[in-house]
Amino acid sequence: MADMNTERDRCERWFVRRGLPHLIEKYSATEDVLTRMVPLLSLVVFFELFMTFGDRWKGWAQFGAFTGGVFAMTTSFVVVNKLRGRRLLQLPDDVGLVEIGLYFALPMVPAAIGSESAVAVSMLEIVIVNFLILAVGYVVTSWGILSMLRWSLGQVRHQVGDITNLVMKSLPILLVFSAFIFLNAEMWQVANDFTLPFFGAVFVLVGGLMAAFVAVSVNRLTVDLARFEAWDDVRPRCVGSPVQDIVPLASDPAPASPPLGRSARFNVGLLLFTSQVIQIMIVGFIITVFYMVFGLAAVREDTLLQWTTATELTRSDDWAYYWSLFGGEVVFTRQLLLVSAFIGLVSALQFAIQVVTDSTYRAEFAADMTEEIRDALAVRAVYLRRFVMVTPG
Repeated sequence: MADMNTERDRCERWFVRRGLPHLIEKYSATEDVLTRMVPLLSLVVFFELFMTFGDRWKGWAQFGAFTGGVFAMTTSFVVVNKLRGRRLLQLPDDVGLVEIGLYFALPMVPAAIGSESAVAVSMLEIVIVNFLILAVGYVVTSWGILSMLRWSLGQVRHQVGDITNLVMKSLPILLVFSAFIFLNAEMWQVANDFTLPFFGAVFVLVGGLMAAFVAVSVNRLTVDLARFEAWDDVRPRCVGSPVQDIVPLASDPAPASPPLGRSARFNVGLLLFTSQVIQIMIVGFIITVFYMVFGLAAVREDTLLQWTTATELTRSDDWAYYWSLFGGEVVFTRQLLLVSAFIGLVSALQFAIQVVTDSTYRAEFAADMTEEIRDALAVRAVYLRRFVMVTPG
C-alpha cells in the first residue's frame, strides 16, 4: 500500500508539473492546494515578523521580540503536527482551519504590542494583505499557473521551427496591410498624440479581442482527447512518465476513461489557451521588432517631423536616441516604438483570426500542443485504472 501511495503521489506531481493539477482524482483544496502553499505562507509569516523591528523597541529588545515571534511560529508548527499525529517538523498533508488561523494570527502578535491607536490599523492591514496573498496564491497554485507557463514556454522552445514556418506563411498577408499602416502619415500622427495610458487602453482592448478568438479556437478542438480505444494506443504515450511500467496489457479490457469533469476540462482548455496566447504574442513581437528595425533604416527625422506635423521633438514626453550608421544618422523615437508596437499588436490579432478561421493554420498551430495534452490524458487513463480502480462499465 505504501508503494502504491508513493506511485500515486509521483503521478499526481507529474500532472502538477505539466500545469494539469485538476486531472488529479478528487482534487482537494485542503490536501492538494493549500499543502503546496505551506512554504509560501510560512515565508510570508516569517517576513511579517520583521514588523517587530520598529520604533517600539530599541537595541536587544527588538532582537528579543523578533526571536519570540520566530519561537512562537516554530512552536505552533510543532504543536499542530503533534496534535495531528505527524512528525514534529513534517510539512502538513492536510491544511485546515487551525493552520489558516495561525497564518492570520501569528503576524498579529508583534502588531498587537504597541500604542492602542496603532494596533487596530496594523492588525487590519495584516488581515487584508494576508487575505490577498492567500487568495492570489490559491488561484495560482490551484490551477498550476506557474507550471502552466513553464510548460508553455518549453513548448515554444521546441516549436520555434513550426512558429517560424507559420509566420512565413502568414507574413505576405500581414505585410500587405501592416506596411500600408506603417507608411501612413495619419498613423504617425496618432502615435504622436498617444500617451502611454491611452495606448495601454488600446492594448487591453485589442488583446481582449485576440483572447476571445483564441478561446474560440480552443473550444473548437472537437476531438475527445481523453478517449482511447486500446491500451496499445496508451502505452507509447506513457513513455518517460511515472506510469510507463504499469500500463495494462493489450489483452486487458479497453481503457475506461470517464469524461473530464468541468474543472478538468477548464484546466485543459486553460493550458491550451495559455500556450496559444504565448505563441501569438511571439508572432506579434517578431512583427514589432521587424518594423522597429525597418523604421530605423527607412524613416528619417525630417520625415517623422513632417508626418507628425511637429516642428521638433521637444514635447515633455518625447524622447529620441541618435547615432551614426553607414555615414548617416538614424533616430529611434517614441513614435517609432508606438507605431511598431501597434502594428505588432494588430498583426497578432490577425494571426489569431487566421488560426480560428483557417483549418490548415489551426491544425498546424495546435497539433503539437494537443499531442502533449493527449499524452497527459493517456497517463490519466493508467492513473485511474491503477489508483482509482476505474473499470469498463
